[in-house]
Amino acid sequence: MSIQILPQKVADQIAAGEVVERPASVVKELVENSLDARAESVDVYIGDGGKTLIEVRDDGLGMSREDAEKCVLRHATSKIKTIDDLFSIRSFGFRGEALAAISAVSKFELITQTESDETGTSVKCSGEDEPKISDASSNIGTLIRVQDLFYTTPARLAYLKTEETEYRAIVKEITNFALSKHDVSFKLFKDGKPTLDYPATQSEQARVEQVLKSLSTDLLPVSGKLAQNELTGFVCRPGMCAKSKNHQYLFVNGRRIEDFKLNYAVREAFLQSAGIEKHLHPVFVLFLETDPLLVDVNVHPRKLEVKFSEPREIFSLIKNSVTTALQKSGTNQAFAPRTPQFSKPTSASSMSAPKLNFSDQNAGRNFNVPSFTKETEVKPEINSPLTLIGQVENKYIVAQSGEGVFFFDQHALHERQRFETFWDEYKKKKTQVQKLLTPQIFTFTEDEISLLHENRDEIVKLGFAISFPADNEVGVSEVPAMFSEKDLEQVLQDIMKYLGEDQVGEHVQDLLMRKLLEYKACRGSVMFGDPMKPVEMQKLLNDFETTQWRNLCPHGRPNHWFIPFGELDGKFHR
Repeated sequence: MSIQILPQKVADQIAAGEVVERPASVVKELVENSLDARAESVDVYIGDGGKTLIEVRDDGLGMSREDAEKCVLRHATSKIKTIDDLFSIRSFGFRGEALAAISAVSKFELITQTESDETGTSVKCSGEDEPKISDASSNIGTLIRVQDLFYTTPARLAYLKTEETEYRAIVKEITNFALSKHDVSFKLFKDGKPTLDYPATQSEQARVEQVLKSLSTDLLPVSGKLAQNELTGFVCRPGMCAKSKNHQYLFVNGRRIEDFKLNYAVREAFLQSAGIEKHLHPVFVLFLETDPLLVDVNVHPRKLEVKFSEPREIFSLIKNSVTTALQKSGTNQAFAPRTPQFSKPTSASSMSAPKLNFSDQNAGRNFNVPSFTKETEVKPEINSPLTLIGQVENKYIVAQSGEGVFFFDQHALHERQRFETFWDEYKKKKTQVQKLLTPQIFTFTEDEISLLHENRDEIVKLGFAISFPADNEVGVSEVPAMFSEKDLEQVLQDIMKYLGEDQVGEHVQDLLMRKLLEYKACRGSVMFGDPMKPVEMQKLLNDFETTQWRNLCPHGRPNHWFIPFGELDGKFHR
């Protein structure tokens, strides 16, 4: 078979597959162009989930006729001129592929006009036909209309989801843009009806409140700097995580990215402080500003992923900044959980911005003062001693203070208190070890032995002295003092489980020790169902008042539930 050169239009249609995956991809590319054109208002209209119509209107700079004629050609871009420009990019679109790709697989029309032009320019493309250029009546800015997406490549249509699914993907893109560009107005119309309306706001904080609505009441401000990197944004309070990852937003120089390792940095902050349940996920909106020279945004066709020159530095910044925010969150607050409301977009009237009352009039990228509060939110301090009422079903301890009634999970409460005691001891003594009278030998599988070999340095830092007397054996002659009486084989199994499944971030020593101490705290705590004497229960209540992370057990589960007297009175119409 002889080699042939593909016709340009066929090559464009193939290349379009890398950039234009679905209607939401088109919306993303077109809105990025609008933002690069300094638009202050962007309106998006879609029909049939974007399959039959995608229209984006903006009030940006517009294009001259000469630029309009070029913009549908491949590799036509105003953003880069040399290869070096790729390493200092702050614009969204820069490859010059988007409009060429979109016009190759749709019925495409562009109408644009600059402030200096007396009339606008229309560019129409349809499949393999040559672009048609003509005068057009236009406002300052650009309108792009994409009809019958993938009509030139009907096989691609089979890969699209339902109309509603494609619409939801578009909503996600608009939400991303709204969060990243708080000073731009965004509107979305579905089959002629308004569904999203995000007016421009004065600060990122106001935009987060506008977009996330009731969910924003449980967010804490985050800020931090490291070298040439600055992080700002918000993260949910301990105990208020979500059941999905749908509300995790990370922006780098204004661009939404997907990076599971950096997302895990947030989770690791929870793991090393308040704790988090395995099936829950932190809610966050984080903005990272860095030198464009230190990040490569040219590693993914749709620019979803980036590559950092110092990834561990970024990981540390995010984890440490979130940890600090959690520690400042008022961990002495009584836990009265509310179910987060993940509401769906409705009409434009219901999407208007809430009335804001900022405690920092210069709010913007400076989030030093938390302002996400509700009048009904429980005050952070317990102002009177806890008085024991009794035990329910040998599972729950009931007590009262001057503010309301507490229901404690006796196991979770004791587990938290024991864990904090052990953790404080570990931090103070660090690597205090105890030598075993007789070294112990354990037999493991080849994979387990390999895992221990690979992570031997980290295990030694914990206080273990290990050797490998045979191919399938590991010997232990020294252990951390606090584990001298534990089942060492089980401890090693716990270490290997973590190393094999959970390790993604950094500070392995602390993470491993936390796992071990969680296990130790759990096994020695009063159990769910154990009868307790009044003096034992009162001891837990007394210790509760000095517990650091009093809301949660080490694994992130609530350890108590608080009902204010006012709420209780309301139940009885008092």
